[in-house]
Amino acid sequence: MNTGITTIRKCRPAIKAEALERAETLHLPYFQRENMLSDMAQKYGMEGFLVYGKKLPYYWSGGEEYRFHLGTSVLRIEQMKRGNQDRLCSLLPEGHVSVLDATFGQGGDSMTMSWFLGERGNVTSLEKSTPLYEIGRAAISGFADSKEEELVSSLHRITLLHEDFKDFLRHAEPKSFDVIYFDTMFRAPVKRKENHMEGFRNAACYDRLDGEIIRMALHIAGKRIIVKERPFSILFSSGIFSSIHARKGQTTAYGVIDV
Repeated sequence: MNTGITTIRKCRPAIKAEALERAETLHLPYFQRENMLSDMAQKYGMEGFLVYGKKLPYYWSGGEEYRFHLGTSVLRIEQMKRGNQDRLCSLLPEGHVSVLDATFGQGGDSMTMSWFLGERGNVTSLEKSTPLYEIGRAAISGFADSKEEELVSSLHRITLLHEDFKDFLRHAEPKSFDVIYFDTMFRAPVKRKENHMEGFRNAACYDRLDGEIIRMALHIAGKRIIVKERPFSILFSSGIFSSIHARKGQTTAYGVIDV
C-alpha cells in the first residue's frame, strides 16, 4: 500500500511535528500539505494519505475518507445492557478470558468484546494495515466521547499491535490466548453500496484465512477459535469446526473450534 503522511491545510506547528514524528516511526514519506489531496496523490504517486489535524488522523484515498468512529458497537452494547445476547460475545467462554482479535479493522468487535469482558478479561488486537493501525492507535490513545464514556473506556483497554496475524501466530507462545478471533475481509462484501465503506476498504488488507493459519492458531488458542465469515463460506464446509452459528436472514455466521 503506497501511503504518505501529510496534514490539514492550515495546521499549528505542533500538528506538523506530530505528523513528522509519526512518518519516521511508521517509515512512511512525509509531504508538505499542498492544496488538493487528489493533486498531491497524482504528483507524488501516492495511493492514499494519512492526514493529521486537530482531531484524530484520518485516511484519504481516491476521494474517499475513513475516520474512526464507534460504529455499531454503541448499538450492540445497548442491546446487551437490555439483556439481549450479542452473537459474538455469547460465544466467549466463561471465566477470565484473554482474546486475540487477529484483525482490528474498525475496532467494533474488539470494543464490544472489551466491554463485555470488563475486568474478567482482556483483548489484544492485531492490524497489518498501516493506515488502519495508526488510526486505531490514535483512537485508543486519545478518542473521547462524553456520551459514551463506558464504551470509550473499553476502547482504551485494548492492546493494539502493528502486526500481520500470520507472522504473529508463527512466533506466539503455545496457549498464550484463550480465544483467537478471525474476521478477515470478505470476498463477497456485505451491502457494499449501502455501507459506504470504500475509504475503509481502500485502507484494509485482504489476507485470507486458510487451513495452515487455522492449524497455527490451534497451537496458540487455549480454549476456542472463532471465525466470522459469510454463511456460504467454503471454510465452513471443511469439517474442522465444532459448531456453526448462523441465523436466518443474517448475512454473516460464526464458526467455532473448541480446542
